[in-house]
Amino acid sequence: MRSLQDEFAIRRLMDRYGSGVDERDWEAWSTIFDDPMTTDFTGIDPAFTPATVSRADHVAGTRSVIDQFDATQHMITNVQVSLEGDEARARAVMRAEHWLSGLRGPARYTMFGVYENGFKRRTAGWVISSLSLRVTRDEGNLDVWAEAIRRATGDA
Repeated sequence: MRSLQDEFAIRRLMDRYGSGVDERDWEAWSTIFDDPMTTDFTGIDPAFTPATVSRADHVAGTRSVIDQFDATQHMITNVQVSLEGDEARARAVMRAEHWLSGLRGPARYTMFGVYENGFKRRTAGWVISSLSLRVTRDEGNLDVWAEAIRRATGDA
């Protein structure tokens, strides 16, 4: 019974990951992560370097980009969980829509991919301890993504 409860808790974390970003509820979103945590976004851009970061830095970095969009919608499904005591792994497929008006061309950019995340059981429950996203396909206007990053970093 405990393994079913653990799997459900991990699936809920994946749900909260997507809904927290889309609702811009950064305070609640920050509670789903371990501190520190490992991030690996080389599957989005090979220029990124896998890193161990504080929860606050991860949330602030994500927020700086996501807050530039008019709206986002993250759909995470087909979550496959493997449990090993107080640690777990989960693989899930995702589709993330990003809208940003005021650009030439379509205002939407969509990425498709796979999350491969690690989890740890803490006193208060399960948290995401490692986050990895590999983009398998994208469509729409890539300038939407590039412009959000440009605005977040202040690059002119």
